[in-house]
Amino acid sequence: MKRLVPFALLLTAPASAELIGTCQFDRDRLSFAGTPLDQARCLLRKVLPLGVKADQPLPPVIVHLMSDAAPPTPAHKAAAIAALPQPYRSFAIEHANDPVSQTEAGLPLLYFVIHDTSSPFLDDAPFPSNLDTNRQINDFTPYMNGTFAAEPVAHIFLSRGGQIWAGHDFAEGWRATKLESYVIGPASRGRFVHIETMQPRRLIDGYDDRGHTYGPTPGFSDAQYRQLAALYVYVSARAGRWLIPAQHATIDDLIPDAHDDPQNFELERFAAELEKLLVA
Repeated sequence: MKRLVPFALLLTAPASAELIGTCQFDRDRLSFAGTPLDQARCLLRKVLPLGVKADQPLPPVIVHLMSDAAPPTPAHKAAAIAALPQPYRSFAIEHANDPVSQTEAGLPLLYFVIHDTSSPFLDDAPFPSNLDTNRQINDFTPYMNGTFAAEPVAHIFLSRGGQIWAGHDFAEGWRATKLESYVIGPASRGRFVHIETMQPRRLIDGYDDRGHTYGPTPGFSDAQYRQLAALYVYVSARAGRWLIPAQHATIDDLIPDAHDDPQNFELERFAAELEKLLVA
């Protein structure tokens, strides 16, 4: 969903500081302000309808990963791979020891960005009762055949049933936010990986435009939380560091025409799945 914001709000610090948005992305350092823990607190604020953000506490496991955790181990990587579904698991095994992306200036991959597809758009029709198995809701085809874009818009597409289709491997620098595409440009490619979770939208009562829509509750299925956690641990292990988890809407906060996803993302449920993998 798109939300118009005056361009004057884009910079939250003097222009000479080149700090962009609420979480203060530095154009030169290609990172947000503060420690990894500070950044996670800002980038994991709850995303409410119409793109409103609300502070929320970070679960202990995420605090640990962002502050004093040792780097991911081979056992973590193996546990993550074992949790991935086929056929993507075979692909993950094939690339398990490959490097991940870096920017053209050599800065390493740093952010794991969670999106929702905000599609299919149901207009004013109700959400199907079988969201997690509904073929229309979980069809990968529109993301593969150029319906949405000439090339896949994210690294990973994740259905509500927990199936995965890879648009790009994590070794490929890509862009899927306005910050990367329109504000920073190609220099930011390689700093972010992007996970699109399938979630439909319908109109808010009384509105008839795509700028006023909402997602189902619950927003994510159990299988999506499990696979998000497995993907996070897997790509972090390939990177050799715990990536900073983030959301599309908080990455682009205050950028004009920014999106409002992921909707109804429950951070505690994601954290619970991470804890299961990290006992390895």
